[in-house]
Amino acid sequence: MDVIKSLRYSPMNMGRWYAVFLCLLCNVIDGLDLLLASYALPHLPQGFASAEEKGLLISLGFMGMAFGSVVIGPMADRFGRRRLIVASLFVSTLALAITAMASGVELVLAARLLTGIAVGTVTPLSFVLADEYASESRRSVCVGIVALGFPMGSTLGGLIGLIIIDSFGGAWQPLFGFGALLSFLVFLIALISLPESLTFLVSRQPKGAERRIARIVKRMRLTEAHQDGAEKPGASQPAAENTAGILSPKYRTRTWLIWAGYAASSTAFYFVTTWTPQLVSSATGSTTTGTLVGTILSVGGFVATVLFTLIMLKAGPTRVCWTAGIIAIVAQFAFALTLANGGAVFAAAVLGMSLQTVQAAYVASCTRLYPTLLRAKAEGLMMGFSRIGTILVPLLVGVVLSVISPQTMYLVASVFVVVATAAAFALWTTTKTDLTGAAGSQPGSRTRNAPTSLAGR
Repeated sequence: MDVIKSLRYSPMNMGRWYAVFLCLLCNVIDGLDLLLASYALPHLPQGFASAEEKGLLISLGFMGMAFGSVVIGPMADRFGRRRLIVASLFVSTLALAITAMASGVELVLAARLLTGIAVGTVTPLSFVLADEYASESRRSVCVGIVALGFPMGSTLGGLIGLIIIDSFGGAWQPLFGFGALLSFLVFLIALISLPESLTFLVSRQPKGAERRIARIVKRMRLTEAHQDGAEKPGASQPAAENTAGILSPKYRTRTWLIWAGYAASSTAFYFVTTWTPQLVSSATGSTTTGTLVGTILSVGGFVATVLFTLIMLKAGPTRVCWTAGIIAIVAQFAFALTLANGGAVFAAAVLGMSLQTVQAAYVASCTRLYPTLLRAKAEGLMMGFSRIGTILVPLLVGVVLSVISPQTMYLVASVFVVVATAAAFALWTTTKTDLTGAAGSQPGSRTRNAPTSLAGR
């Protein structure tokens, strides 16, 4: 059996789960790195940054993410997933350390751009690498596990914000110093033990590929795999599918729906997660309350991703996506209407859960709805395209913050959730046949073309 078929049809083992865990760990650092700025905003000293500059602090991170996803991420098809992930983790660590030592807002702005570039590179590649080490029937589960990382990281950022900033008398710099330390530890772990994608090594055949493939095959205990005549990824699929672009007639409709839906959900998600500490602080007059509600949002997102991973054992990602979207619409309205009282805490938990589920479901749908040779590009471009809204909205919020109330902002932002939900429903109706009829596409199903001894996991 060749390497790629052995990966897809062999049972998951500890070596492969460890690879998925490392991808999860990378995504934890992404969530931590990107959202530390939102927890620091209420603690910036008077005169350090204007409202417009605070908006720019958030937007520059998303600008960097767009650049990393669209420009740098696809380079992994040439240089390898592992190399770019490790390099990006180092850049992220460096940017956090610079932020911690910055004495002026200009240096912080530059560091946030670097952080965004690193996060934008690591995020799609961590999903792709996890998918490429998953068995056929555990692909969506593995993607769901990696999706846990972002809310885990943002929750960790909130806990750090509650404990460290308080311990240092309200100073915001130690927040980024501690983040840099955690990021450096994950960088070292990835440098030492993150495996390269076997799919990349088999298809690209870089220098020393045979030796690296043999080492990883042994590490992953793919005992029935051999390299001779190894099938390149996607070779079992029709040639037209492998050479078609994501905007070709076959994939055009789903691509536009995924781009529009994920962009809308990302705009709503990042508006809520990045601006909630500041807006709740303004509405209640308490920075502690703002940080607490922001942390509850992240905890809700973490709980939701755990549930999403379990649900994916039985349900398709597109159906989960629009169902969670309906819950998010209701939760966002409830949150806006109860912002100034205790009811907002419960609404924040539900909102965090539902928005995170929508995000995870779109990512899982993208990995399932394209053939192997289009998957990395589709994932990266989906995430890059989604940054349009996440870049513009924080800038607009910074400008209009003194004009309209926080409650009104949340009500307006609910429009993006409606768009994301409608796109998810349309995606579900137009791709149901692909998800239920393709071999091995249903979680837990047996793959028709897989050898009997290896199928079913």
